[in-house]
Amino acid sequence: MPSSISFRCWSPWLQRYHPALVWSCLLRGLALMAFTGIGFYLGITYGDRLSGVALGYGFAVTAAMGVVSRWGAGRSLDSGLHWRHLLAASGLLTAASMMQLRNVSDWSALLPGMALQGLGLGLFWPAAEIAVAQTHGSVPLGKAFTLARFCEAVGSAFGVLGTAAFTAVGRPTWAFFMAAALLLAFAVAALLIPDIVDRQVAFGGQRSPRQHQGSYGALAKVPGLPTVLLISVVATAVIILQQSALPLDLVRGSLRRPALEPVMGNLVVAVQLVLLVVMQLPVGRLVSRWPTGAGLRWSLLAFAGGQALMTLSCLPMVPGLALVVGAQVLTALGTAAFLPIASIAFLERTPAALQGRAMATYSECWGISSVVAPPLAGWLLEKQGHGVGLWLLLTTLCFAASRLNPDQPVPVTES
Repeated sequence: MPSSISFRCWSPWLQRYHPALVWSCLLRGLALMAFTGIGFYLGITYGDRLSGVALGYGFAVTAAMGVVSRWGAGRSLDSGLHWRHLLAASGLLTAASMMQLRNVSDWSALLPGMALQGLGLGLFWPAAEIAVAQTHGSVPLGKAFTLARFCEAVGSAFGVLGTAAFTAVGRPTWAFFMAAALLLAFAVAALLIPDIVDRQVAFGGQRSPRQHQGSYGALAKVPGLPTVLLISVVATAVIILQQSALPLDLVRGSLRRPALEPVMGNLVVAVQLVLLVVMQLPVGRLVSRWPTGAGLRWSLLAFAGGQALMTLSCLPMVPGLALVVGAQVLTALGTAAFLPIASIAFLERTPAALQGRAMATYSECWGISSVVAPPLAGWLLEKQGHGVGLWLLLTTLCFAASRLNPDQPVPVTES
């Protein structure tokens, strides 16, 4: 495909982006249709078959396998492996996981599906992040990541709405077959996209990542990076629990808040994703102009407000459902701010030779959160019988993390 490829069929604002960046972002949206749709779907559909602890450990298995594949993906990217090869492998592994998860009734059936999903996701995220960093061209990196997150939000919203539709018509396994088909198409598309732009580094440094390679241990010495890592673990835990704990809490009810039907629970969750589609571009562009420390801090405060509303929704004499919807608004705002700014925070602090490992480390934040948060959330929901303790704990953690202030390097000038 020649570099002169035209996007006249797209809206004018999309034509401002380099074709390679647009293609990499569209691939992310296609993958997220399957990833997020099934991620939310598991908690809602299997909530009456599996305990909260079993589902929590299932997500933890996914995260643990992702830790291994992320580590290898970061090393491979810094060694010169093209990101599209990792994306294709990710699509094949996750398509296999969807076929395994299509009819889960016990832990032994859940385990291999979640393990395959973890391997695929671990390859996907570092490669997808580096794809944006290496194809943004003359577009400022903040705007490039905002476009990527927008495509993710659109894909996620369509994925969740699609699974809700399959649930409504009584064809739950169709969601898994559709996800597998999307992921196979994603794998093929990733392989067929030619190298239509020279790969570049996101910020200053040696253009060739093969020179003067360091190790993962070297990242700990990068000023401000450990603090960004800690902030990201807290923020990603909140986002991950929207897939595991929130659907389970909605369909089971929480203290004085009544339980919702699975279809209604899925639609309530979809509110956050639809709002994220609407908010991602304006919020992402705004936050990308700020110092990354400020962007991270305000995203955590929005998360804290959302979890506080979830806590209040469980109490008597309050409009529980209205507070849940309000919590989705604040959580969507925090997610729209956090997702692009976190990637930039890692890249702008990291030498070029370590940027593959840096994006793998950022992806590991999701893995760490997935290992710890879902089992803990499942245990709290089972032990207490409601979500007050869980949402109050998340509120406290978000407020505490918002007080952290990573050392801020000289801001990158937007062109």
